[in-house]
Amino acid sequence: MEKVVDPFLDRLQLLQDLKFLIDRDSDHRIDYRRFRIFDIKLATGAIDLVAEYQSYASEHTLSEIAALIVQKYRL
Repeated sequence: MEKVVDPFLDRLQLLQDLKFLIDRDSDHRIDYRRFRIFDIKLATGAIDLVAEYQSYASEHTLSEIAALIVQKYRL
C-alpha cells in the first residue's frame, strides 16, 4: 500500500521540528506552555513561526532558521 502524503501534516511536522530546535538552541529557557501550533507566546508578544520560517526558508536550513529566531528574539 502506497503512503499518501498530506501537505498539512508535513508542514505541521516541520513546525514541530522548528520548535524543538528553538527550544534546544535557547538552552531550554522557553517554557513549553508558551509553544502554540503556529507561534510562540511571549510576555512581549508572539513569534509567528510560519512567517519566520517563510522569510528564511529559501536561504537557510531548518536548524539555521531556529538559531536565527533565537538570536533575533533573544530567547
